[in-house]
Amino acid sequence: MDETTPAPAPAPAAASPVRAAIDGALLGVTAAPGLAVGKARWFRHAEIVVSEQGQGIAVENERFASAITTLAARLAEQTRHSAGAQKAIVEAHAAMLDDPALRDGTQSQIAAGKSAGHAWRATIRPLADALRAGTDARLAERADDMLDLERQLLAVLEGVETTVPVFPPETILLADDLLPSDILALDRATVIGLCVARGGPTSHVAILAATIGLPALVAVGPALAPLADGTPVILEASEGLMRVDPDADTLVAAQVRLAQAEMRRADMLARAGELCRMADGTRIEAFANLGSIGDARLARDNGAEGSGLLRTEFLFLERESAPSVAEQTADYQAIADALDGRPLIVRLLDIGGDKPAPYLPMDAEENPALGLRGIRVGLAYPQMLEDQVRAILSVRPTGQCRIMVPMIASLDELRAVRAAVDRIAAELDLPDRVPVGVMIETPAAAVTADLIASEAEFLSVGTNDLTQYTLAMDRGNPAVASGIDGLHPAVLRLIAQTCKGGAVHGRWTGVCGGLASEPLAVPILIGLGVTELSCAPAIIPEIKALVATLGMDACRAHATACLACTSAAQVRTLAREFAA
Repeated sequence: MDETTPAPAPAPAAASPVRAAIDGALLGVTAAPGLAVGKARWFRHAEIVVSEQGQGIAVENERFASAITTLAARLAEQTRHSAGAQKAIVEAHAAMLDDPALRDGTQSQIAAGKSAGHAWRATIRPLADALRAGTDARLAERADDMLDLERQLLAVLEGVETTVPVFPPETILLADDLLPSDILALDRATVIGLCVARGGPTSHVAILAATIGLPALVAVGPALAPLADGTPVILEASEGLMRVDPDADTLVAAQVRLAQAEMRRADMLARAGELCRMADGTRIEAFANLGSIGDARLARDNGAEGSGLLRTEFLFLERESAPSVAEQTADYQAIADALDGRPLIVRLLDIGGDKPAPYLPMDAEENPALGLRGIRVGLAYPQMLEDQVRAILSVRPTGQCRIMVPMIASLDELRAVRAAVDRIAAELDLPDRVPVGVMIETPAAAVTADLIASEAEFLSVGTNDLTQYTLAMDRGNPAVASGIDGLHPAVLRLIAQTCKGGAVHGRWTGVCGGLASEPLAVPILIGLGVTELSCAPAIIPEIKALVATLGMDACRAHATACLACTSAAQVRTLAREFAA
């Protein structure tokens, strides 16, 4: 659902659900792109030993209460010193720690004579196991957070030190699985990449790796197990593979590529403040996807010309009640201020499916991806929708914020939102019409883009969801992750149809999904008619530098050739040839 975090690059076409060593390379799913050259080092958790029998109900209840207080204070301190995805994850752990069901279950076990540690593990571990055993891949990944919380509280109870070991420089960390707190504790001066046997591209581990810019592969599988500590490896996370014990020539070539990439990065960053233009002068807007004020500052410093997507879920999730209008307004205003007047496109609340809110009574769904989610939730809870619109329209200066509607499938949905926006704008006595655009995430929206554009001020393609719905593949399911590729010709044809539909009414079309952050895709998107790219803040200098080398005629010819391909693999072959 989320079009940014993480927006994992597709695995190579040869990858399969059963990972295996192929020509010295291990295949996995990209969690965070990048290149790293170093030596493999294993990180393994030691099980925290707890006694089963307690020292008495009063003693164990006191131990449990004291540990809860200590860990809650520790998490609160971490929250104060973190931002963005890191802050959201720590807050999620704090919310779980405060869950009455976990506390009551533990106290019930203590009352039966068990130690606090055994009682806590016996309460939380079955819940995590149940999530992992379920059919919802995203909920299975949330089990990692429960296991993380289990370990953190047990460490407090038993007085165990849980710091991540110190690794030598140029370490590419291997693990059967990692917990979010492990990532937060890594020393970035020594750990330069991750390769994990388990996990998925939407796990908190993957999100954190992408946030801190650490190249990472997940879902590598059992083929990772035989690797020994100290084995030379080349982690080509962008390509979904890790080369094991490469020969001298391959190693040198990778090191040269890495040095060249670092030099290019420094040069691109120095020129990031320039407007994004093609070689022939055509303007392409380089915007950023945001999820926090920290993201906004990073985007501004990397030369973003605005934000094409502000995810607002961070305000609504992991809490017991919806945020007030004042609370929302303060957060949106802070992000707008951090952008120094640049345009800010705020996506209306996009929850439901894999992102439920405890204060909204929503029944369990057999297929959440096709259920009550996106704008369907807002229309089902009109007061929550109106509160959010009022908060967005209260941001100053007037006109900096635009509104974007997620998961549109019909013009009627847009009209309902437009009516609410116009009514609230009139109540606030705003002088100008508020721009309202839509996310093109469903095939229905793409093929009726000409109809939608008759009443929407802009269109923005969410390629992550559009890809999963077009290909009928759940992007949260590791079993099909390797087949989900936004450069599939069917997806590209829908993007082309969207651009044409928007152009009928003089509306611009942008891309705020994962393809906007993928250099191979950028010339194709521009050739299809995309005029705004909203990508991860850290990659904006690279995207701007790439656009400056492109000519429109060449991009259009390239895009036309890609539309005639029969597979994503063929498109990627053409894209690599075009980039060479």
